[in-house]
Amino acid sequence: MLDFSSVAESQPWILPRTNFAPAPKVHLDLTAAVKALMGGYRSNGWRMASLDPLDSVARDHFSIAELDPRTYGLSPDESISYAIDLAGSAHVLTLSELLSRLRASYCGTIALDCAHIRASEQLRWLYRHVEGINASSALAAGDALRVLEQLVLAETFEHYQRATYPRHKQFSLEGSESLVPLLAAAVEEAARRGVEDIVLGMPHRGRLNVLKNVFNVPAQQLFSLFSGDPASAPAAWDLKDHFGCAIRKHTVHGDINLLLAHNPSHLESVSPVVCGMARALQDRKTDGFSRKVMPILIHGDASFSAQGVVTETLNLSQTRGYGVGGTLHLILNNQIGSTISHPRDARSTLFCADIARAIDAPIIHVNADDPDAAVAVAKLATEYRMQFGADIVVDHVSYRRHGHFGSDDPTMTQPAMQRRIRSHRSVVGLYTDKLVRRGLAGEGELERLQAAASTAMTDRHAADAATAVTTNVPSGNRAPATRATKPVVTAVPLGQLQTILRRLATVPPGFALHAGIRKMIEDWRSAAGDVDRPVDWCLAENLAYASLLANGFNIRLSGLDVGRGSFFHRYHVWHDQDADTDWQSLHVPLRHVADAQGFFSIFESPLSEEAVVGFEYGYTLQCGRDLVVWEAQFGDFVNNAQVIIDQYVATGEHKWGYKSGLVVLLPHGHEGGGPEHSCAYLGRFLQLCADGNLQVAMPSTASQFHHLLRRQALTEQRKPLIVMTPKTGLYGHKPSYSSLRDLARGEFQPLLGEESEVDPARVVRVVVTSGKVYYDLASERARAGLPGVPILRLEQLYPFPADALAAELRRFPRLRELVWAQEEAKNHGPWHFLREQLEAALPPGVSLAYAGRPAAAPTAICNAGLHAAEQRAVVTSALGMTTA
Repeated sequence: MLDFSSVAESQPWILPRTNFAPAPKVHLDLTAAVKALMGGYRSNGWRMASLDPLDSVARDHFSIAELDPRTYGLSPDESISYAIDLAGSAHVLTLSELLSRLRASYCGTIALDCAHIRASEQLRWLYRHVEGINASSALAAGDALRVLEQLVLAETFEHYQRATYPRHKQFSLEGSESLVPLLAAAVEEAARRGVEDIVLGMPHRGRLNVLKNVFNVPAQQLFSLFSGDPASAPAAWDLKDHFGCAIRKHTVHGDINLLLAHNPSHLESVSPVVCGMARALQDRKTDGFSRKVMPILIHGDASFSAQGVVTETLNLSQTRGYGVGGTLHLILNNQIGSTISHPRDARSTLFCADIARAIDAPIIHVNADDPDAAVAVAKLATEYRMQFGADIVVDHVSYRRHGHFGSDDPTMTQPAMQRRIRSHRSVVGLYTDKLVRRGLAGEGELERLQAAASTAMTDRHAADAATAVTTNVPSGNRAPATRATKPVVTAVPLGQLQTILRRLATVPPGFALHAGIRKMIEDWRSAAGDVDRPVDWCLAENLAYASLLANGFNIRLSGLDVGRGSFFHRYHVWHDQDADTDWQSLHVPLRHVADAQGFFSIFESPLSEEAVVGFEYGYTLQCGRDLVVWEAQFGDFVNNAQVIIDQYVATGEHKWGYKSGLVVLLPHGHEGGGPEHSCAYLGRFLQLCADGNLQVAMPSTASQFHHLLRRQALTEQRKPLIVMTPKTGLYGHKPSYSSLRDLARGEFQPLLGEESEVDPARVVRVVVTSGKVYYDLASERARAGLPGVPILRLEQLYPFPADALAAELRRFPRLRELVWAQEEAKNHGPWHFLREQLEAALPPGVSLAYAGRPAAAPTAICNAGLHAAEQRAVVTSALGMTTA
């Protein structure tokens, strides 16, 4: 595995043997040289470690100059001893004794890789603990026998699955069985150190084995996933290898909650979701101590280095909005990833864990054929996370005994490795021999454990059958369609709004306002005194959040530039203009709404979409009724999070029973700005809609946006909400503003009619549209003098308000044509999704027509003048006019 042939080699250096031990002489003048030698092993010992279970070739430690004492001018004189600090305590050792200790600590089956860490305190801690492992790495008798039992259970599970269900794909753990005692040790150590919840994410390989032997899910319940009639408790509507669950596990240090997140086939996408779930649980701890909830992420060696979402998630780890007090990363490293034929095709880094160096995370490599070492590393890594609140990586170096999913033939691509594997004994046999040599296990111990493990596979009354396993999956054969829910009142008493508004407009003493903020506050104060004064989108959104906070709701808002808003449309965070240092003097008005209000969290996110949206989605699964909002800087930025949208947001409830109330704000609209940042791909979201899984809206007024946000928080039914929000044009368009009275009464209307004095009996054409194009239509209609063409606004595109539309159309007895108008290209807007819905609402004898841009590649006009001309063509077509 480890090839350092490019490093300059030196001749082997052998210490002479002596038959007597003279009194050592302590040399202080060589202390610096000895410290340098120790530093060489601490920084480079891992390069000579025995990590590959399939490679037993002896290594010449002196082939690396940093490990050669002669590099530092040290001679092999056994009469000389050196005073050193090792494992956190003082020692007097000869050079050969020192080398023996250093090689045992840094060049054995555990290898510390941490030279990239810049924090000296963390380095000293790691050196002290790793140097102390060797003396205590052999487990006590009871613990060693328990590890052997865990290994046997892990191996037996795989053998039983292969023999009983040969036609099913099997992502076997064989070759990596010591992952089970490693995980079990991490759980025990976490419980010992006060962790109350562990949230775990992992890919396919070994998942069912972990569920059986770490989560204690009854074997019969797991194997029901292989049949056509799965047990009602497990997830029945996804692959068995995606199954997740939650249990309360007993440990010797007390009970601990374990949650394994469901996972789609996009392996690493669950990483930020797990971190979001953990952060939500941490935020709900009354003492605010985040380390009581620990995320554990199991990765594949190929995916850890190759999947960009891993790097994005690592980058979130120490940020204020997305930090989780450290994540324990376990790389299940079978050295070939999926089916790669040549190592140089897998990555550009030397080791799969190297990307973790970017965040100063320690990397501990461990040989999977040494279960004692695996357990020791699990305890060390867990303790490090609890001590420093930082990420740490365990590279569990193993092998894959069978093909990628069991039935494929690995000799097609790795014939040499497979020959070594076939002749290599399993870790169960190796560890049994070790315990026999230590006198801890008798000759028949292995057979006894294997018999008991085999019985547990088929015994419906096994002890673990009493384990309480919970999932979120509904028992029916599909997620329920939209059910009638209790109507919610989104109106807020006018007096309460005025009181809130005055508090929002209160400036802290001595706080220097930006001129734009000062003008906004003046407008807010005027609106508080004049309830008919126009309320823009900024104030409407602020009041939506403020009124919820005043009633005790918590709100979390994140995204790029959300404090100010990309279009200067929000102003949630004010900066003192006289401050000497940015970010040191801030005022967040929404944190001063009421005396006993909910908590308002607002975080500027890193320049990331997939990990951030995944994190926020995960947060919604564990945050109760909190309102969680993510805003894209421009709507098409959500493209980078498409996996999260497709595999979690749109389908998580159907597959796994996940209830999410995530709000996604996507600035959308053609304004002549070019092909990027014009379209949020509304059509894609509508393609995902079915069975009441999503809500998709495009509000056209400030009050509609206000009531929509409040409805999302107040409704009992949790559904993701996708909102096409304005860009520059509509935010500054006064006809789209509302009044304080509009916020104090009414509710969100999925369909908006018009209050004009049109004679319904004379109407033959009705236009239905959505979003800002309504104002273009209304303006042109007024200019052309066409009052007899009503324009209806579809504010909620899904679930489609069929009854409301049908009722509105029945008002026009002579109606002959319904026109759908959109500014998007025909293949990117709602047309293809809404056409059947619109046709179903038509009265007899009424035809349906389309007015909009023709189908086109995802482009948009960059010239404002040309854009205006194109927009006018859409408008005149919708109104039945001839383009001038």
